[in-house]
Amino acid sequence: MSAKSKKQKIENAGGVETQPKQKKVKAKNQADAGYGSGEFSLDWDVDSYRTEYESEEHWDLRRSFMLAHKEKFEEDRLVCLAQTFINMEFMGCKYPSETMRLVAEMSKEIAEEFRRKRDQRLKRTFVSASDAAEQRAKGRRAAAARPADSPKDSSNRLTRERLCFGGGEPIDLYQDLRFGPLILYLAGGRNCLRNSCAVANCKYEERASLEQPATDMTKYVEVLVNDEVVATGQGENLKSAKLAAFKQALLVLQSHCYSIKLNATRETIKVEKSKTGVNINVTKESADSLGDPKLDASNKGYRMMRLMGWAGGGLGRLKQGREEPVGYLLKSNRTGLGAINQQLDLADYKKLLQNYLNSDDMRDMQFEPNFMKEERASFHQMASRMGLRSSSFGVGHSRRLLITKKVTYSQILTEVLSRRNPKFCERYFVQVPMQKAHLFPGHVAGLELENICE
Repeated sequence: MSAKSKKQKIENAGGVETQPKQKKVKAKNQADAGYGSGEFSLDWDVDSYRTEYESEEHWDLRRSFMLAHKEKFEEDRLVCLAQTFINMEFMGCKYPSETMRLVAEMSKEIAEEFRRKRDQRLKRTFVSASDAAEQRAKGRRAAAARPADSPKDSSNRLTRERLCFGGGEPIDLYQDLRFGPLILYLAGGRNCLRNSCAVANCKYEERASLEQPATDMTKYVEVLVNDEVVATGQGENLKSAKLAAFKQALLVLQSHCYSIKLNATRETIKVEKSKTGVNINVTKESADSLGDPKLDASNKGYRMMRLMGWAGGGLGRLKQGREEPVGYLLKSNRTGLGAINQQLDLADYKKLLQNYLNSDDMRDMQFEPNFMKEERASFHQMASRMGLRSSSFGVGHSRRLLITKKVTYSQILTEVLSRRNPKFCERYFVQVPMQKAHLFPGHVAGLELENICE
């Protein structure tokens, strides 16, 4: 043993403090998300990475990004990701899709807060100055004519405030997109793509593959949009091949088109009758997301069938029977002895729907099952005359009527992405195509289509 090592050993034994070991942190195992693994040091100074030519705004954003993820990444990798984030945010740079997804997910909260502050600052500095200069140039007549602008013009001004720097042209949401204004509305199971293409006036087709002829064991199907093959699929039969091609087409189109999905846990205006009149409340359970109740251990019939040897599933030798109970209709258009006769005043409900139509409330209006069939039919007719959308969900005594406002898919994108309207953001989820991920990093999370096999 060398003299130096012996001396160090004696000093340690004598109580002399030695240099503390470098603090190390083990990264969380998140390989799928692109996070680092193994052990790395936290003993490095974020501020040492500021360059002399970097502006205060750029550095504050890059510094916040590194501080937020310092415990999750190695130093070199995090510095690179932070610079990538700055390049995407300020210069619109593009990177491989995996990198852009990772950076967008990491910067979601940081970017949203930065854009909110920037919007407020730009609105005060440039828009207000532009309006003042315009009023001085055009004089009092232009200033007096401003209140007479149509609501459409007013909304256009709001869009310019949100998306423009110093009075430029608004951003075109569909610029350079492969399928143009095609927007996917994720509802309706297998009819999703066909319905979305019909709204956008695009041609949609599923056909047997022309390049790969079918065999006895394998069938091939291709999906076309505007006569362009976007996906192919194969299966043991034509049905399974169509399903495989549909799933592949959905993935391809979602990477090139905007996707919209209704929030199943959105707030709904619940309208129900009671002995004292009509109650109007707010609920998180929408009629289109409520499933029909199934048999469970609390049901007497369920217990009887279990005693007879039933182990669950459908009835029959091959368990091909239905699993849920047969629905029944509750006859509610006749009142019994002692019932309170609640006369329906259609004029009051017409006024209720009219007020709902004239408001900016985007929540659904849900009429509960204690309204009779004839009453629901009247509401359907009233909604149709007012330009509202009405639909019924459930069977028998659990049937509900849902009345909603009609909005276009492009309007949803404008309100959610451009104006960040909280009434629309609470109601709809939006996924942007990869080509627009650098503009809206908070909306890159994938949306899934439910009931895809229907």
